[in-house]
Amino acid sequence: MRFPWGRLLGELPTMTRRLLVGLASSAVSACVTPYTPPAESEPHAIVKLRRTYETHPGTSLTESVNIDDERALSESVPSRVAGTTRTDALLVRPTPATLGFEGTFSHQEMRLVQEIYLEQEPYTAFESYSCGSFSSPRTCSRSVTRYRSKSKTRYVNKLQTVVDGSCSRSLTFAPREDHVYLVQFTYQESRACSLSCFEQVKRTPSGVEQRACPSTALE
Repeated sequence: MRFPWGRLLGELPTMTRRLLVGLASSAVSACVTPYTPPAESEPHAIVKLRRTYETHPGTSLTESVNIDDERALSESVPSRVAGTTRTDALLVRPTPATLGFEGTFSHQEMRLVQEIYLEQEPYTAFESYSCGSFSSPRTCSRSVTRYRSKSKTRYVNKLQTVVDGSCSRSLTFAPREDHVYLVQFTYQESRACSLSCFEQVKRTPSGVEQRACPSTALE
């Protein structure tokens, strides 16, 4: 019997009730293979991704979640949104996997940067041509102007993304079919964060027991 994950989500009012199926398509723009979650009718487990940020500098927060080498989540939101704990749910295949999470805060500002450009530079060359007659053939030469590309540098004002803080962590675990897992990402400050995994077991109509995920290894 398939686990009633839809009913479970309905019992969690603080959870963002959406699956991350559509978000995976945004990974294409980042040249990362998008994660294709299993269909609800296929064997699967549920992973809830909960994010807590104790600080939220800058103006933008970019979050990404990888399952092995595939991108399951990639989105940017205003950094003020990070002040509230957010949770999303994702269907995953019931096989061992490595889950990686990264949160990056940034803002944009105009900066003077150096860029390389190509400029067409003229130069003089000589070429040979036939200048004699049929009975008295001979070869002459003449100067011609040709062009070649030359790399140059210049300073220009450009809108640049400035990172205000970033942290990433990963873990490996072995989700089991019809089981529910909570992956908690906690960001304290730049390069200081944690990622933990718990299996959620419903013991009573109003209570859920949490225990460490099977075969969990932090990296």
